[in-house]
Amino acid sequence: MITPNDIATKDFKKVAVGYSPEEVDTFLDDIYEDYEKLYKESLRERTKVETVAEDTDRLKHLEKSIERTLSFAESAAEETKAAAKAEAEAIIKEAKQQAQDILSTARTKSYELEQEITALENRYELMKTRIKLLLYAEIELLDKGEILAEKEANAQETK
Repeated sequence: MITPNDIATKDFKKVAVGYSPEEVDTFLDDIYEDYEKLYKESLRERTKVETVAEDTDRLKHLEKSIERTLSFAESAAEETKAAAKAEAEAIIKEAKQQAQDILSTARTKSYELEQEITALENRYELMKTRIKLLLYAEIELLDKGEILAEKEANAQETK
C-alpha cells in the first residue's frame, strides 16, 4: 500500500516535452493531503474494526460461557428436583409404614385390652357367684343355727 510519505517523496524524471512540473507538484500536493486524510482515517477505522473484532470474540466467549453455565444450572436444577422428589417419596413411604406400624400396635394393644377386660369380667362374675354362694351358705348356716338354738332352747325348757 502506498503511504502518504511515498507520495510526498516521489520524484519524477524531467523530460523536455511533458507536463508542467508546477501543475504536477500542485496536483501531487492535493493528492497527498487527501490521501493522508484517507490513510489516517483508514488506520483509525482499522483500529476500530480490530477493537470491535476483539470485543466480538470476547462476547462470543462470554456467550459460550453463559450457555455452559445455564446448561449446568438447568442440569443441577433437574438433579435437585429429582432428588427432592425421591426424598419426598421416601418420606411419604416411611410415614405410611410408621402409620401402619402404629395402627398394628394399636390393634394388638386393643385386642389385648379387650381380652383382659373379658377376663376381668369373667373373674368378676365368678367372684360375685362365689360371694353369693358363700352368703347363701352363711344364711343357711344362720338359719340352721337359729333352728338348732330354738331346738336347744325348747329342749332345755322341756327339761
